[in-house]
Amino acid sequence: MKYFSSVSFKSICALSLIFMIQSCDNEFSEIGTGIVGTPDFEITHEVYSVNTYNKKITPFQSNGLSNNLLGYYHDPVFGGSKVHFVGQLTPQTFDPDFGDNTALDSIVLTIPYASTSNIGETTTYTLDSLYGSNPIKLSIYKNNYFLRDFDPNADLDASQNYYSNGSLSQGEMIGASDLEGPLMYHNESYFPSANSIGLSEINEETGELEVTSTIPPSLRVHLFGGEAEEGVSAPTTEEFWEDLIFLKEEDDVLSSASDFYEYFRGLHFKVEPITSTEGHLMQLDFSSSKANVTLHYTYEKTTTVDGEDTTTTSQGEYEMRFSGNRVSIFDNSFNSSVTDLIDDTTTDAEGDNYLYLKGGEGSMAVVELFSDEGGNPEEDQLNEFREVDSNGLVTVKRLINEAYLEFYVDETQSNSDLPNRVYIYDIDNNIPLTDFFVDQTVNTASSDSKFTHLVPLSTETTADGTEQKKYKIRLTEHLNNIVTKDSTNVKLGLVVSSNVGAANTRGFKNSMDVGVDGDVTAIEGVPTGTVLSPKSVILHGNNSPIAAKRVKLNVFYTEPKTEPSN
Repeated sequence: MKYFSSVSFKSICALSLIFMIQSCDNEFSEIGTGIVGTPDFEITHEVYSVNTYNKKITPFQSNGLSNNLLGYYHDPVFGGSKVHFVGQLTPQTFDPDFGDNTALDSIVLTIPYASTSNIGETTTYTLDSLYGSNPIKLSIYKNNYFLRDFDPNADLDASQNYYSNGSLSQGEMIGASDLEGPLMYHNESYFPSANSIGLSEINEETGELEVTSTIPPSLRVHLFGGEAEEGVSAPTTEEFWEDLIFLKEEDDVLSSASDFYEYFRGLHFKVEPITSTEGHLMQLDFSSSKANVTLHYTYEKTTTVDGEDTTTTSQGEYEMRFSGNRVSIFDNSFNSSVTDLIDDTTTDAEGDNYLYLKGGEGSMAVVELFSDEGGNPEEDQLNEFREVDSNGLVTVKRLINEAYLEFYVDETQSNSDLPNRVYIYDIDNNIPLTDFFVDQTVNTASSDSKFTHLVPLSTETTADGTEQKKYKIRLTEHLNNIVTKDSTNVKLGLVVSSNVGAANTRGFKNSMDVGVDGDVTAIEGVPTGTVLSPKSVILHGNNSPIAAKRVKLNVFYTEPKTEPSN
């Protein structure tokens, strides 16, 4: 019993010590806790200079995305953006046996929309990532361009990259004429529906079609067969598909994926606006196993029982999925008045008045902390927090409790359809900041995350009752690394995002140099969440004509009180 009591007492003490340490660690992350407020310390707030300027997002790798944009989006500030798609189809059955007297019934294309189910008495759906509310023209062609797997101009077995402007390697482009083979489907006024789709089968007893199951909202169209709709056409004939698939039953082209890719090179989805100022753009899940083209057909099957042949008619399916190469192609028609401001590099050293952020193949901003403002160099500003001796040993003079940037929206210029999130990352190393990894906040219902580090769009009310929208970005851990570990004060990239958790970057075709006066950094790419967002926002930069809305670095820190001299 004494042994048990001794062990229990020691365990309780150890656990208490652990909890105390964890408690102290947690308290240091918030202002006004921990050592703050003790007699020998005081908390101070100070504002430091930031330099911000615009950069265009150049063509990026657009193959291999899990989701793909498709459609036309008009931004009142920037202009129009079309996003097309081309993808290979992979048969789910090789060396097929289509049976005897095969007859094609229909060919159905299905691509799931990004959607959220709402379960009640009946299941309803909400479409996610739908931008715009007007129809577009949608055409689907047989693709004639071979999407090869390997880059012949690179090292052995190097994968072929495809870029957002429809290019491959330097000087090689995918031509529109190569993509537009025979037209398979055309809709003069296409718009996605949030309704579930009923799937029908023939009742063997009644011989009538009955709805037997449903699938979530999807782009589901007939490439052959089906009921005629106004403004919709599927020009290919039964003979076309029979020649393409059924007559190749014993041919090598249906024996492997590689042979099939060379033979039937996939589909090209082309979009056009009905009017230049209206349309919609949305994410489609081409990577899903539910994304497919399925040939429905009947065939005869003969069986022999007791020497007697019996011929029956059965139904068959031949399914092809988009599991090969998938490429998004962006086609922008931006306003030159905006692009000229973004391309102007004369202000990079001093910063821009406004920051023009636009997703897709749009634009971003570069953020430089502790910029040389008013003759106070970066090193002098950092040395207010630390001392570094000749051996590189760092002594901390101030403990940073919280550090953040605030970017105010210029609502007089911005599109009213503002992005809910912006994202910041280390463009020197093409990775998220430490605060991104530390922040474990997540909304399980929406898979949205990182609310502490990257605060969503919010509205602030000033003392005079004026409301103003802003984004707040906490950089506490990033700044502590610079101060306590003498880490490099890297340049940061600021972008819009459809999902800040999608932090993997898509590499630029050509890296982009930013910076001046010998302090140049090469940006290698942008996050996936930026690629998949067409939205834009205009923010006040460090040289905004409205001084109160200029971006600055706010730092709250703790330092020992100075004893008055006698």
